[in-house]
Amino acid sequence: MDSLHRLLDRLDLLIAGLFGVIVASWWHKDDLTDWRAWLIFLTTGLACSVYLTGMVSAYLGVTEPNIVIGVGFLLGTFGGSLLAAINRAIKAADLWALIRQRFGGGNP
Repeated sequence: MDSLHRLLDRLDLLIAGLFGVIVASWWHKDDLTDWRAWLIFLTTGLACSVYLTGMVSAYLGVTEPNIVIGVGFLLGTFGGSLLAAINRAIKAADLWALIRQRFGGGNP
């Protein structure tokens, strides 16, 4: 119940992150081919907005509420995009070749 109250206190960040994710999804149409990919994109963008805005705002020294909401919007926008890029990089990487190279069995 306490976590629900904390989430409701951050409702403005949740809404700003939601708008950020919607804006970012426009440029990721090719990556978001099914509902599962879109849901993961949405969840990661919202999580970045809600849980990282306080830390980033404190690091940047931002205290004005309207600017903090803008930081939440940007984190929602770039949070989903960043994790989509990490997912593409992992899919493109040949991890077995890297493991063989590091632990033996690779090319002499």
